[in-house]
Amino acid sequence: MLDLVKDTLRRKKIRKFASRIPTGFIPLTDTSTVNVVVDVEDPGFDMLREEILAWGRRKGLKVCIYFLDFRKIGKDELLLTSINTTILKRELDWLGTPDLSKVMNLLGEQSDIFISLVGNGDFTIDFLGKCAKSRFKIGRYEYEGHPYDMVFTGEQAEDRQHGPLLIFRAITDFLDKVR
Repeated sequence: MLDLVKDTLRRKKIRKFASRIPTGFIPLTDTSTVNVVVDVEDPGFDMLREEILAWGRRKGLKVCIYFLDFRKIGKDELLLTSINTTILKRELDWLGTPDLSKVMNLLGEQSDIFISLVGNGDFTIDFLGKCAKSRFKIGRYEYEGHPYDMVFTGEQAEDRQHGPLLIFRAITDFLDKVR
């Protein structure tokens, strides 16, 4: 019964904040801003972050990375990322919605490309994907509601260490080819 109530309230929350911006393929030549969502728990996270930032510099794009960090962090531990763009588990409400002050730029300002490198369909990433004000949305996980214009899947068991990095490289290779 609780799951039914949660699902109903989640759908209502997404309807309230859902992006109304039409989406579709756009070339990098028509792009100036990119928002990327990354899971801090993914293996090779540091390499992935550096690769994203380097790609943005090479292409002359303003890149903002949002981090999902759902690890249990002790009092003496430090965050690996900026507190302003990191969504912590304790900052989610009981539905799984992130603190809106953390994601206001993502939900409030239009960007050109939204890339989710999170390999699951949890409500938090579902909410961000459907509510991001972007003209072209790319994700790693297909789920109900089809928020993404393009989905890159795959992660070979033997290459779990570099899975998100390889998917990001595939995404950027594709974006370089779109004219």
